[in-house]
Amino acid sequence: MGILLGAGLVTVTASPAQADEQLDLRKSGWAYTDSYLPKKSFVNPAGDAPIGAWADTRGNKHLSRSYFTFDVSRFRKAIVHRADLIIGERSAADCAAAQPVQLWRTDPIKATTSWESEPRRRELIGTILAGGSATCPGYLVWDIKPALQRLADQDKQTLTVEISVPHGDEGKLSHGRKLYPYPAIRSDVNHAPTVAQIGLEWPSWSCGTKKKPQPVGARSYTFMLRGADADSSDPYLNAQFAAWPVGHEDQRSEQPGVSYGSNLAKVPWEMSQYPHGTVVAWTARAFDGQDYSKWAQPCYVKVDGQRPAPPTVTSAKYPDDGQPHGGPGVPGTFVLTANGSPDVVGYYWGRYGETYNYLPAPAPGANVTLEYAPTSYNETLSVRSVDSASNSSEVTNYQFAVRSTAPQVQVQVGGVGLSSQLAISTNVEGVTEFGYTIGGGDETRIPASTDGTTEVPVTFAQAGPIRLEVRSYVGAEFVGAYTEEVFVRDTPLVESADFAFPDHNGVVGRPGTFTFRPGRVGVVAYEYGLLYGEMQRVDAAADGTAALNWTPTDPGWHTFMVRSISADGTVSEIVQYEFNVIDTKPSIYSETYYEYGAWGGVGIAGEFHISTAMPNVDVFLHRYNDGPEQVIEQTDNEARLTLTPDRSGSNTLAVRTRFLDGSFSPTRTYTFEVSDAPVVTSSAYPESGSAGQPGQPGQFTFNPGRSDVVEYRYLLDYSAEEQVVTAGPDGRATIEITPPHPGSTVLTVTSRAADGTASAERRYEFRVRDPRVNVNSAYDEYTAIGGIGATGRFEVYTEIGEVTTFEYQLNGGAWQSVPKTPNSLGTDIMLTMDRNGANVFSVRGRTEAGEYTPQTDYPFLVGTAPLVSSVTYPANEWGGGVGVPGDFTFTQGSPGVVEFEYTVDDGPAMLVAANAAGVATASYTPIATSFQTMRVRGRAADGVWTDTTSYHFLVNSA
Repeated sequence: MGILLGAGLVTVTASPAQADEQLDLRKSGWAYTDSYLPKKSFVNPAGDAPIGAWADTRGNKHLSRSYFTFDVSRFRKAIVHRADLIIGERSAADCAAAQPVQLWRTDPIKATTSWESEPRRRELIGTILAGGSATCPGYLVWDIKPALQRLADQDKQTLTVEISVPHGDEGKLSHGRKLYPYPAIRSDVNHAPTVAQIGLEWPSWSCGTKKKPQPVGARSYTFMLRGADADSSDPYLNAQFAAWPVGHEDQRSEQPGVSYGSNLAKVPWEMSQYPHGTVVAWTARAFDGQDYSKWAQPCYVKVDGQRPAPPTVTSAKYPDDGQPHGGPGVPGTFVLTANGSPDVVGYYWGRYGETYNYLPAPAPGANVTLEYAPTSYNETLSVRSVDSASNSSEVTNYQFAVRSTAPQVQVQVGGVGLSSQLAISTNVEGVTEFGYTIGGGDETRIPASTDGTTEVPVTFAQAGPIRLEVRSYVGAEFVGAYTEEVFVRDTPLVESADFAFPDHNGVVGRPGTFTFRPGRVGVVAYEYGLLYGEMQRVDAAADGTAALNWTPTDPGWHTFMVRSISADGTVSEIVQYEFNVIDTKPSIYSETYYEYGAWGGVGIAGEFHISTAMPNVDVFLHRYNDGPEQVIEQTDNEARLTLTPDRSGSNTLAVRTRFLDGSFSPTRTYTFEVSDAPVVTSSAYPESGSAGQPGQPGQFTFNPGRSDVVEYRYLLDYSAEEQVVTAGPDGRATIEITPPHPGSTVLTVTSRAADGTASAERRYEFRVRDPRVNVNSAYDEYTAIGGIGATGRFEVYTEIGEVTTFEYQLNGGAWQSVPKTPNSLGTDIMLTMDRNGANVFSVRGRTEAGEYTPQTDYPFLVGTAPLVSSVTYPANEWGGGVGVPGDFTFTQGSPGVVEFEYTVDDGPAMLVAANAAGVATASYTPIATSFQTMRVRGRAADGVWTDTTSYHFLVNSA
């Protein structure tokens, strides 16, 4: 079957998957035949490729067929997913009618190919219709995929095709056509991947046979496939996996894998789905995204779903009899047995529940012997066995006691290559000698004194962790060992009697001495420096020590960095020596007047904290600006001083310490800047306070922060317009301000000199009280609650502290009053509701002088819920008891109620008729001690239900 595409346009379908490779093949040769010249060969001629009947210029009629050969060797062993042969038309005798054109596969073209000696036809590939509804002249397209796939499977090298008009129409001039001799085969092909190996992830790539399947436990394992792909365009390889119990291929299941790059795929497979003892076959095939490989030869596993028994542990040296034996470091043999599990292949062991060391068994189910030297006095040897399927037994914990025979060792490390000391002792009777090894070297034996002690000089040849082992011997018997990881460092030792925190602090300006002692042999110099500072050098004496005289210039915490230099150029680690240096000058600090920026103002007092760390203090002496020096008494080397600046700009406070011996410290000069902003005062509206109320005027006085003030400019909040007021002869000015609103208010003030110089800005912040009465209640204007007769709480409060009484009315009724609750933010007013729907609570405050706050009208909604009460079971309280009846009274919450419906918790709804006043009584007897809820609603004569009241009560036990 063929496809005809329009002239001038060739559409080629994109590759359907990334695995496909697009191949465009051109002809390797061509020929055509001519019935008018039946013996003549036209092989690789110039010009067009004729097919069907045509007439020459003399009117002679010709019949022609065209042949094209392609090299298709590239398709060998490939899978063809799409293949189209395309050739363009130059002309057609008749485009109006749809006319058939054939494509044949033939034998190859020869040099003698002619009309009488044409290639033999092998198969008809397809017939298409040219012209008619298709564009003409256009492109002729045949689907040659089946034919090309057969050639690829047969390893054929070439493809020769014949394009011709079917025999019945071949002699008709109206069916003749001229083709461009440039056909092309456009194809999508892929090479199927291959399988190189399949196997389990653990044991690595294991693949059991049917006769000897790989044992596996009843848990998840990972199947793996390693493959290969001849197509370089395939970056990833995946796989499909399958498994089934041997002999039951009907139970075969398949799963897609997960790609791990260009040649590896994996899938987890749960073995617990198969019964114990089942032999499972599994296989896989590779997948490149387009095609599958053949299934690989199966691997086989056998499911072992039974754990081995916990192993047994015995030891002649360290029996588990509760008595101490052996000694620390003294090895003993421990026999580990499979405890009847024949497929045990090894044992994992460790201490105190950890099992991280492995010992293989010499044969399945065989015992193994472990040599182990305990290191503590109460030991637990933990052992578990593992079988060929990697099933692990439960852990056996073998507990035994060890005699306290290890020697006691104290190590004094002198440094690298310097003399160090071992102090060895023992409490074991009969110890005759000790042996020690350093860094795994040869053991050195030394005799023990009669009291079981000895001291040994040793030398550590290098820095870093060094393993030290010391053993005790009674005669030739090894009875106990001590092991320590000694960390040897070559850092110098720094000493100083003058700079030894916390006992001896340095003092600024007072010289002191540091002594540097070597931490390794051969030291000829030291380099030292303060933290982050440059290093300086001091030469060492012949004994490797050096003395440094140093005078601190700055107070505070210091860190010396010191390292040694050996004759061979070796540089030691750096040691950090920390110490404190006291300032001889007293320190000064103020939270009002800092040493940076401009603060406070003229006339604004500030406190200054004075202290010193020097000993033997008598008093402090201070001088403010150019004033006289005055004495300040101190307590615990501290004093506080209050100063009120009388000028803006730079101010100085000079302080020195007088000691008990009459001497003085250097003077500390504390320089601070006093702001030249005006200082604002007001008794009506104090700064940072809450006072007054909107509409209540208050006076504000502006005090100059400099001597040349002629006017002030001020602004109330940011939205007001700046105002100007002239200063009096004393530089002051007083204004009156009436705050327009309650809340936080800012008065911004600056001063001006005669020359227009502006001062800094002063922001004077105060709060204007809100005179309104605020109301807080569960009743609001959005949700109706309660009903007529219900009592509601309304909490009222105001910022006007002078208020002593609150007056209130409900819905325009008579005014009533309650005294303000003393020492409380709010005052409670209880109201009994007298109407349903919209209500208004009005309230105002009254002072002792009879002045009123503005009236607050608080709207709220009252519902239609009935009122419920009970003497036996009061609301939200414990009452009555199980089996104790109680009467509940229902009172209408809106007019016209004729009956009530009530339920208790999830019980049935009960009805009770109301009397003419809208009141009813119901009796209820609780049957359990609990928190209970009675829900009640009323119904009017017209059938309309009221809101529901939920009445909560608690029932006592019987």
